Amino acid sequence: MAEFIYIDDLSKKGKIGIGYRVFDALVNEALNKVEGITKSSKMLKKDQRFRLNRPVLTFIHRGIVHVLVTVDVSKGNNLQNIIANIQEEVNNTLLTATEMVPFNVQVKVEKII
Repeated sequence: MAEFIYIDDLSKKGKIGIGYRVFDALVNEALNKVEGITKSSKMLKKDQRFRLNRPVLTFIHRGIVHVLVTVDVSKGNNLQNIIANIQEEVNNTLLTATEMVPFNVQVKVEKII
């Protein structure tokens, strides 16, 4: 499993390596914008929105950034809309930040609260 994905400079003078931790931070920032995701009372610190047991797992395999997101959804929300919103927000954030990195986003709903 690779730790970096390399992007060529447009002027062809070099490359930049982006680590999977950068993608973790970008995905966490995108998830903060999604409504309908609630805090779980288990394993959360004060003012934390997601579970501590790695709610966002990002890894790079064969030049593709794979993003696995595990969330809790509040009852009464449309599950398909919440998942679509999460995928759209993560896609927009990664496209804005990297422009040409291929990625795969998968969302898992841990529980409905």
